[in-house]
Amino acid sequence: MTMKPKMILFDYGQTLIVEPQFDWTAANLAILNHANHIPEGMSADEFCHCSNSLFEHVMGNRRESCREIEHEKFLRLLCDAYGLKLDISIAEADLLYWDSATHGSFASPGAAEFLDYLHENGIRTGVISNMCYANMALRTRLNRYLPNNRFEFVITSSDYVLRKPEKLIFDVAIRRANLDPREIWYIGDNPNADVVGSSGVGMHPVLYTGAHMRDYSNMPKLQFDVVDSFKELQALVEKA
Repeated sequence: MTMKPKMILFDYGQTLIVEPQFDWTAANLAILNHANHIPEGMSADEFCHCSNSLFEHVMGNRRESCREIEHEKFLRLLCDAYGLKLDISIAEADLLYWDSATHGSFASPGAAEFLDYLHENGIRTGVISNMCYANMALRTRLNRYLPNNRFEFVITSSDYVLRKPEKLIFDVAIRRANLDPREIWYIGDNPNADVVGSSGVGMHPVLYTGAHMRDYSNMPKLQFDVVDSFKELQALVEKA
Protein backbone atom coordinates (compact mmCIF):
# COMPACT_ATOMS: atom_id res chain seq x y z
CA MET A 1 0.00 0.00 0.00
CA THR A 2 1.28 3.47 -0.93
CA MET A 3 1.92 5.71 2.06
CA LYS A 4 0.72 9.30 2.06
CA PRO A 5 3.80 11.42 1.33
CA LYS A 6 5.48 13.52 3.97
CA MET A 7 7.71 14.88 1.22
CA ILE A 8 7.56 14.99 -2.58
CA LEU A 9 10.74 15.32 -4.62
CA PHE A 10 10.64 16.47 -8.23
CA ASP A 11 12.68 16.15 -11.37
CA TYR A 12 13.30 19.49 -13.09
CA GLY A 13 13.22 19.29 -16.90
CA GLN A 14 9.93 18.25 -18.56
CA THR A 15 8.43 17.86 -15.07
CA LEU A 16 8.42 21.13 -13.13
CA ILE A 17 9.60 23.13 -16.13
CA VAL A 18 9.09 22.32 -19.80
CA GLU A 19 12.04 23.07 -22.10
CA PRO A 20 10.54 22.49 -25.57
CA GLN A 21 13.70 23.20 -27.52
CA PHE A 22 17.47 23.48 -27.22
CA ASP A 23 18.99 26.07 -29.53
CA TRP A 24 22.72 25.36 -29.66
CA THR A 25 23.39 28.27 -32.02
CA ALA A 26 21.67 30.80 -29.75
CA ALA A 27 23.64 29.49 -26.76
CA ASN A 28 26.99 29.73 -28.52
CA LEU A 29 26.30 33.19 -29.96
CA ALA A 30 25.28 34.46 -26.53
CA ILE A 31 28.70 33.42 -25.20
CA LEU A 32 30.46 34.89 -28.23
CA ASN A 33 28.68 38.21 -27.65
CA HIS A 34 30.48 38.47 -24.31
CA ALA A 35 33.93 37.76 -25.71
CA ASN A 36 36.18 40.81 -25.64
CA HIS A 37 38.79 38.83 -27.51
CA ILE A 38 38.04 36.42 -30.37
CA PRO A 39 40.74 34.41 -32.15
CA GLU A 40 41.73 36.16 -35.37
CA GLY A 41 39.99 34.73 -38.41
CA MET A 42 37.39 32.69 -36.47
CA SER A 43 33.87 33.35 -37.69
CA ALA A 44 30.73 32.93 -35.59
CA ASP A 45 29.81 29.82 -37.59
CA GLU A 46 33.24 28.31 -36.99
CA PHE A 47 33.00 29.03 -33.27
CA CYS A 48 29.58 27.36 -33.08
CA HIS A 49 30.93 24.29 -34.88
CA CYS A 50 33.98 24.10 -32.60
CA SER A 51 31.83 24.54 -29.48
CA ASN A 52 29.31 21.89 -30.51
CA SER A 53 32.04 19.40 -31.45
CA LEU A 54 33.82 19.94 -28.13
CA PHE A 55 30.57 19.61 -26.19
CA GLU A 56 29.83 16.27 -27.83
CA HIS A 57 33.39 15.07 -27.23
CA VAL A 58 33.43 16.07 -23.55
CA MET A 59 29.80 15.64 -22.50
CA GLY A 60 28.41 13.14 -24.98
CA ASN A 61 28.42 9.91 -22.94
CA ARG A 62 27.02 11.26 -19.65
CA ARG A 63 23.73 9.38 -19.93
CA GLU A 64 25.36 6.04 -20.67
CA SER A 65 28.00 6.39 -17.95
CA CYS A 66 25.67 7.94 -15.33
CA ARG A 67 28.52 10.37 -14.59
CA GLU A 68 28.14 14.14 -14.72
CA ILE A 69 30.56 16.78 -16.00
CA GLU A 70 30.03 20.34 -14.80
CA HIS A 71 29.13 22.68 -17.63
CA GLU A 72 31.25 25.46 -16.10
CA LYS A 73 34.31 23.26 -16.66
CA PHE A 74 33.28 22.71 -20.28
CA LEU A 75 32.96 26.48 -20.77
CA ARG A 76 36.35 27.08 -19.17
CA LEU A 77 37.91 24.51 -21.50
CA LEU A 78 36.11 26.00 -24.51
CA CYS A 79 37.30 29.52 -23.77
CA ASP A 80 40.88 28.57 -22.97
CA ALA A 81 41.21 26.15 -25.89
CA TYR A 82 40.07 28.75 -28.42
CA GLY A 83 41.52 31.85 -26.79
CA LEU A 84 38.23 33.52 -25.84
CA LYS A 85 38.29 36.20 -23.14
CA LEU A 86 34.86 36.83 -21.64
CA ASP A 87 33.66 40.00 -19.93
CA ILE A 88 31.46 37.95 -17.55
CA SER A 89 32.32 35.22 -15.07
CA ILE A 90 32.15 31.53 -15.93
CA ALA A 91 29.18 31.20 -13.52
CA GLU A 92 27.34 33.97 -15.37
CA ALA A 93 28.25 32.40 -18.72
CA ASP A 94 26.90 29.06 -17.50
CA LEU A 95 23.44 30.51 -16.82
CA LEU A 96 23.52 32.66 -19.97
CA TYR A 97 24.30 29.63 -22.15
CA TRP A 98 21.41 27.63 -20.66
CA ASP A 99 18.95 30.53 -20.76
CA SER A 100 19.80 31.31 -24.37
CA ALA A 101 19.49 27.69 -25.45
CA THR A 102 16.09 27.19 -23.79
CA HIS A 103 14.51 30.63 -24.14
CA GLY A 104 11.06 29.09 -24.81
CA SER A 105 10.84 27.36 -21.41
CA PHE A 106 7.78 27.62 -19.16
CA ALA A 107 6.46 26.20 -15.88
CA SER A 108 4.42 23.03 -16.36
CA PRO A 109 0.70 23.84 -16.24
CA GLY A 110 -0.57 23.45 -12.69
CA ALA A 111 2.88 23.02 -11.13
CA ALA A 112 2.76 26.28 -9.15
CA GLU A 113 -0.73 25.54 -7.83
CA PHE A 114 0.27 22.01 -6.85
CA LEU A 115 3.30 23.29 -4.93
CA ASP A 116 1.02 25.72 -3.08
CA TYR A 117 -1.34 22.83 -2.26
CA LEU A 118 1.53 20.77 -0.84
CA HIS A 119 2.73 23.67 1.31
CA GLU A 120 -0.78 24.30 2.63
CA ASN A 121 -1.06 20.63 3.59
CA GLY A 122 2.32 20.41 5.30
CA ILE A 123 3.96 18.23 2.62
CA ARG A 124 7.62 19.13 2.15
CA THR A 125 9.23 19.52 -1.28
CA GLY A 126 12.65 19.30 -2.94
CA VAL A 127 14.31 18.70 -6.31
CA ILE A 128 16.72 16.09 -7.67
CA SER A 129 17.83 16.80 -11.24
CA ASN A 130 20.28 15.37 -13.73
CA MET A 131 21.89 18.67 -14.54
CA CYS A 132 25.29 19.67 -15.90
CA TYR A 133 24.59 23.32 -15.07
CA ALA A 134 25.51 24.67 -11.65
CA ASN A 135 23.18 24.27 -8.68
CA MET A 136 22.86 28.06 -8.40
CA ALA A 137 21.85 28.28 -12.07
CA LEU A 138 19.09 25.74 -11.44
CA ARG A 139 17.89 27.58 -8.33
CA THR A 140 17.82 30.82 -10.34
CA ARG A 141 15.58 29.25 -12.97
CA LEU A 142 13.30 27.58 -10.43
CA ASN A 143 12.83 30.91 -8.66
CA ARG A 144 12.13 32.60 -11.99
CA TYR A 145 9.47 30.16 -13.21
CA LEU A 146 8.07 29.08 -9.81
CA PRO A 147 8.70 32.15 -7.65
CA ASN A 148 6.65 30.90 -4.68
CA ASN A 149 8.41 27.54 -4.41
CA ARG A 150 9.50 26.42 -0.97
CA PHE A 151 11.95 23.67 -1.92
CA GLU A 152 13.94 22.61 1.13
CA PHE A 153 16.84 21.52 -1.04
CA VAL A 154 17.86 21.30 -4.67
CA ILE A 155 20.20 18.47 -5.64
CA THR A 156 21.91 18.32 -9.03
CA SER A 157 24.13 15.69 -10.58
CA SER A 158 26.68 18.49 -11.10
CA ASP A 159 26.94 18.62 -7.29
CA TYR A 160 27.68 14.93 -6.86
CA VAL A 161 29.21 13.55 -10.09
CA LEU A 162 26.57 10.80 -10.29
CA ARG A 163 23.44 10.97 -12.44
CA LYS A 164 20.08 9.35 -11.84
CA PRO A 165 19.28 6.44 -11.70
CA GLU A 166 22.43 5.97 -9.57
CA LYS A 167 21.31 5.08 -6.04
CA LEU A 168 23.59 7.40 -4.09
CA ILE A 169 22.11 10.64 -5.44
CA PHE A 170 18.72 9.52 -4.08
CA ASP A 171 20.33 8.40 -0.82
CA VAL A 172 21.66 11.94 -0.34
CA ALA A 173 18.10 13.26 -0.61
CA ILE A 174 16.79 10.69 1.88
CA ARG A 175 19.48 11.68 4.36
CA ARG A 176 18.67 15.38 3.93
CA ALA A 177 14.95 14.74 4.31
CA ASN A 178 15.52 12.61 7.44
CA LEU A 179 12.54 10.44 6.50
CA ASP A 180 11.83 6.82 5.79
CA PRO A 181 12.06 6.53 1.97
CA ARG A 182 8.55 5.07 1.91
CA GLU A 183 7.33 8.48 3.10
CA ILE A 184 8.84 10.19 0.04
CA TRP A 185 7.31 10.33 -3.44
CA TYR A 186 9.44 11.09 -6.47
CA ILE A 187 7.91 12.71 -9.57
CA GLY A 188 9.68 12.69 -12.93
CA ASP A 189 9.21 12.19 -16.66
CA ASN A 190 11.96 9.62 -17.30
CA PRO A 191 11.03 5.94 -16.77
CA ASN A 192 14.63 4.89 -16.17
CA ALA A 193 16.25 7.82 -14.36
CA ASP A 194 13.20 8.75 -12.31
CA VAL A 195 11.02 5.65 -11.88
CA VAL A 196 13.75 3.00 -11.69
CA GLY A 197 16.07 5.28 -9.71
CA SER A 198 13.60 6.31 -7.00
CA SER A 199 12.03 2.85 -6.75
CA GLY A 200 15.48 1.38 -6.17
CA VAL A 201 15.85 3.27 -2.87
CA GLY A 202 12.30 2.61 -1.64
CA MET A 203 10.62 5.87 -2.63
CA HIS A 204 7.22 5.82 -4.33
CA PRO A 205 7.72 6.70 -8.02
CA VAL A 206 5.22 8.68 -10.08
CA LEU A 207 5.81 9.07 -13.82
CA TYR A 208 4.73 12.47 -15.15
CA THR A 209 3.87 12.37 -18.86
CA GLY A 210 2.36 15.85 -19.20
CA ALA A 211 5.20 17.34 -21.23
CA HIS A 212 4.48 14.81 -24.02
CA MET A 213 8.14 14.76 -25.10
CA ARG A 214 9.00 11.07 -24.62
CA ASP A 215 8.10 7.69 -26.04
CA TYR A 216 6.48 5.73 -23.22
CA SER A 217 5.94 2.50 -25.12
CA ASN A 218 8.65 0.62 -23.16
CA MET A 219 7.87 0.96 -19.46
CA PRO A 220 9.77 -0.58 -16.51
CA LYS A 221 8.20 -3.62 -14.88
CA LEU A 222 7.78 -1.93 -11.50
CA GLN A 223 4.90 -0.67 -9.42
CA PHE A 224 4.43 3.04 -10.00
CA ASP A 225 1.74 5.59 -10.78
CA VAL A 226 1.38 7.53 -14.03
CA VAL A 227 -0.12 11.02 -14.25
CA ASP A 228 -0.60 13.35 -17.19
CA SER A 229 -1.22 16.50 -15.15
CA PHE A 230 -0.62 18.02 -11.75
CA LYS A 231 -4.36 17.82 -11.08
CA GLU A 232 -4.11 14.03 -11.45
CA LEU A 233 -1.11 14.09 -9.14
CA GLN A 234 -3.03 16.06 -6.50
CA ALA A 235 -5.85 13.52 -6.72
CA LEU A 236 -3.32 10.72 -6.07
CA VAL A 237 -2.01 12.50 -2.98
CA GLU A 238 -5.53 13.04 -1.66
CA LYS A 239 -6.39 9.34 -2.14
CA ALA A 240 -3.25 8.02 -0.42
